[in-house]
Formats: sequence, structure tokens, C-alpha cells
Amino acid sequence: MWLFFALLTPLFWAVVHVMDARCVGDVFEKPWMGAVTSAVASIVAFIPLPFLLLSFDWAIPDFSIILLALAAGALIQISQVFYFQSLKYSESGIVAAYWNMVPAMLPFASFFVMGTVFPTGKYFGMAVLIAASIGMCLVDSNLEARWKSFFLMFFASSLQVILFLIEDHIFATIPFFTGFYLITVGLILTGVVPLASPPIFTLFRKNFSILRRAATIFVGVEIINLCALFTSQKAIDLGEPSLVAAVESTIPAYTFFFSTCLLILLPAYGDPLAKKNIKAKMILVCAMMVGVYLVA
Repeated sequence: MWLFFALLTPLFWAVVHVMDARCVGDVFEKPWMGAVTSAVASIVAFIPLPFLLLSFDWAIPDFSIILLALAAGALIQISQVFYFQSLKYSESGIVAAYWNMVPAMLPFASFFVMGTVFPTGKYFGMAVLIAASIGMCLVDSNLEARWKSFFLMFFASSLQVILFLIEDHIFATIPFFTGFYLITVGLILTGVVPLASPPIFTLFRKNFSILRRAATIFVGVEIINLCALFTSQKAIDLGEPSLVAAVESTIPAYTFFFSTCLLILLPAYGDPLAKKNIKAKMILVCAMMVGVYLVA
């Protein structure tokens, strides 16, 4: 069952990646503004969640677990800042591919932190994913931008590795929906707090009219993003974090598919960079699929 949720996650996130790239290019004055608008939009999508929780297991956890869950939400939001900034330099498909550094790093972190050891074939699959991610980096046509995106996503992926390990501990300690709720609260708080800074608040006030026109898009994208967070965390709850991360690395395949469809059906919303080196990108996506098969 974990595989079902792990395969749903990249489908949701691919849509988010494509729409985020559109917002970074046409809506946000600064790319990192996307992390704040995401948190604000999450509040709207988040409102029904406490009522839904009444239908599921609910328990007040220890204070240490509450803090850990809130910290997990903060890690999601901070990694989003690096992610949005990287969209300034590379197309959404390339950025999505860089998330494959997570399944590459996570097995080593799991070994040192939890002593987890996998069969040789799974490590080979992870090596394939690493090679495909490096290939995606080399496919990027802009050398300077490529490395800026790479290092930004390296930091984002490192935070995600820590996040996966924390989530695994949280869901082993408390009911899933309780953990999901608390992590989402941490995500929202971390994104909204920067608005207390006068320079940041002034920047958002200056761009308010533009942001208001895109409010429906923000909320729609954030609902999809919360669905992705839900399926990802549920997959971690049911399976091994390293294997979940490896399966979720299929995001580029979905992203390239959606980007291409948008270019054909709605050119105004598509990313023209998606057409560059398309054959090489598809070969690398196929390599990623082989890697996923080996680790699944």
C-alpha cells in the first residue's frame, strides 16, 4: 500500500512544480515570495482539516513530539525557499529532477542514524537515480544557472532528508493524522512569521494587487500541495523512508509530461525551456524509472 501513496505523490507535486514555475516567472517579484504565499494559501485549505480529524484517531502527544512535528513543518517551508529560488534559474523539470538527491542521500543517513541496511540491488537503483540527476544537471543549457540551481536544490534536498527521518519517528510514535496536522501547522507558522518583518511586509503590500489576482491559483496549487504532503507522509508511515523517497523521484517524468501538455494545449502557461534537449531528458527519465523499479 505504501507504493500506491508514493506513486500518487509525484503526480500531485508535478502539477505544483509546473504552476510554481509559472508564478515565479510571472507573478512573484522575488522567487522566495512563493514560500510565504504558499503558507497563507495553506490557511484557507487547512481550515476544514480540524473537523476532518474528529473522524479519525486523535491524541495529544508529548510536548517533545509536538515540537518535533512543528520543526518538521518548518523544514518543509525552509526547503521550499531554496526550491522557489532555484526555479528562477532552471525550468521546472530540471528542478524536479534535483529532488532525486533525496533518495540518493537518505539511505546513507538512514544507515548512520537508524542502522538501516538494504539489499545490493536497491543500492544499485539508488546509484542509477544519482547518475540520472547528474545527467539532468548537464542537460541544463545554461551552465551558470545550472550550478546555482544544483546547489540550491542540494540544500533543499538535505533538509528533506532530515525531514523524512523525523517524520518516520513521528508516525511511529503518534497516530498518522495527528502528526500530519501538527506538521502542517508548523509549515504554516514558518511561512507566515516572516510577514512580521517590516521589509518583507512592505514588499508584499507593494505587490498586493498582483498577488490578489492570482489568489485562486495560490489556493488551488496549495490544496494539491497538501494532497502531496498527505500521500508522501502516509507512504512514510506505511513504508521505509528511503524507498518512499526513491519512488517519489519520478517527479521529473510527470513534470515533463505536464509541461509539454501545457505547451501544446495552453501555450501561455507552458514553459518554453521544456522543449530543449527533450530526447535526452526523456532518456534520463526512463533511467529514473529503472532506478525506481530497482528500489521498489
